[in-house]
Amino acid sequence: MIGAFQAWRRLSLSRYDIAHLAYLLERKDVGIAGGMQDQYAAAFGGFNLIEFNGERDVIVNPLRVDAPIVHELEYCSLLVFTGATRLSSRIIDTQVRGYEAGDPAVVDAFEHMKALAVDAKAALLRGKVLELGEILDEQWQHKKSTSSAISNPHIDRLYGEARAAGAVGGKMNGAGGGGFMYLICPFDRKPDVVARLTALGAEVSPVAFDFDGMQSWLTDPQERSTRMAVAVG
Repeated sequence: MIGAFQAWRRLSLSRYDIAHLAYLLERKDVGIAGGMQDQYAAAFGGFNLIEFNGERDVIVNPLRVDAPIVHELEYCSLLVFTGATRLSSRIIDTQVRGYEAGDPAVVDAFEHMKALAVDAKAALLRGKVLELGEILDEQWQHKKSTSSAISNPHIDRLYGEARAAGAVGGKMNGAGGGGFMYLICPFDRKPDVVARLTALGAEVSPVAFDFDGMQSWLTDPQERSTRMAVAVG
């Protein structure tokens, strides 16, 4: 939406400005609980290590991932719809309460997850795709410690069956609790993982990475009676 208005009104906004404005609209004006990573990931696209030090102190560090590594990661990746949706803000509320209360399990889990992000960056840049899957598995175990609502028996079964069929690791996207699961599998075990998850009623899709982030453009005014702005991200 912001991209469409930017093109229509010819606004001078950087990707940082767009991401921050999207964050303010969703988190402050609408009041949906959550972090800032989604807005920055959508605005910038590609692989990034993003540092958050406050609402206006965000640094997006683009990672130079070689094309063969990207192709290998795409080939070894799966996106799995668990068949359930959730209101992520409720899960995030419980995480925030636990962290602010100083719950040792929650605080420790977040510290480990932060450290694992750096390990994941190193594995990705070096092309250690299966090692990246192992890191995601460890991250997922810590993430489940931050809130009892992040997983459930259905999600645990899907993840466990995927691992038994050959997946190295993965995690639930977003806050968890439902939605999509991301998995990394060795290429020769991928068919078995897909077959098992499909048999359990899950929808499995391939993965392709986007490097452009948010894009906006104006339609040709000669072809329409009114000028239109379009944005995707």
